[in-house]
Order: sequence, then C-alpha cells, then structure tokens
Amino acid sequence: MKTVMSVDGNRITISGRIDDYTHLQVLASKVGSGEVVIDTGEVTFVNSVGMREWIRLIRALRESGRAVRLERVADVLMTQMNLIAELRGAVTISSFHAQYVCPTCGAEAAPLVDATLPPVPCSECGAAMELADFPERYLTIFKG
Repeated sequence: MKTVMSVDGNRITISGRIDDYTHLQVLASKVGSGEVVIDTGEVTFVNSVGMREWIRLIRALRESGRAVRLERVADVLMTQMNLIAELRGAVTISSFHAQYVCPTCGAEAAPLVDATLPPVPCSECGAAMELADFPERYLTIFKG
C-alpha cells in the first residue's frame, strides 16, 4: 500500500506506508495557521527513512510556530517516536493505537486509547487485557 496524504484546513491525514518514497515535509506549507492536527491511524509501516521524513515534517511545523497535536497515532509510528529524543515534548498526543494481549485466552488487539492506557476488555473472553509490550515503548514520548 502506498502513502496517501491529505490536507483539510489544519488537519493532515496520512495512511499507508511512510518510507523512502514519502515526502512529508511538503505538507507543512499546505496547512493553515494555528494548531495542526495529524491523524496517522491508518499508517501500516514506517522505516528509518520514513522516520526522517516524519521528523522533518514535525520540525517544519514547529519552526513555523505551529503547535502539533497527533490523533489516532498508529502503533508502528508510536513505538518509533518513543525512540527519538527530539520528539519528546514536541507534540501533543490525544490518542494512539497500542498492542494489547489477553492473558487468559491469548487474543490480541490494537485498540485506540487515550494517553492513560486504560484497561481494555478482551473481545473474545471478557477478561482484562494487558499491554503486550513494555509501557516505555509507548509512553517515553510524553516525558518532556
């Protein structure tokens, strides 16, 4: 799946792959003034070149004085952002997808959660699911 990008006022939506063929920085000049909201809920893949492009986009928006709020951050992007110190405190995250696993039946899910990582009931057996990864892979970016 290739990358699909759209701009609607101050809202950017990105889906598909963020990779060697994705040039995100151009989006910074297409959004209006004020806070920019970026939705990446349908991003399926990010590689190192894609992360470089992501950083360039965030940097360009911030250098132009815009605040950046992320919504529906894809799991693949969330875990990568937590590895990059420059992004800590650079964006506000409203919601993101996190990998959960049910310790009772082994079911897996990637629900959309807010920044508090709430308990998630298993859709198969009803037991409380647990975060399937180290919390640091999701929460480090919230530390300024």
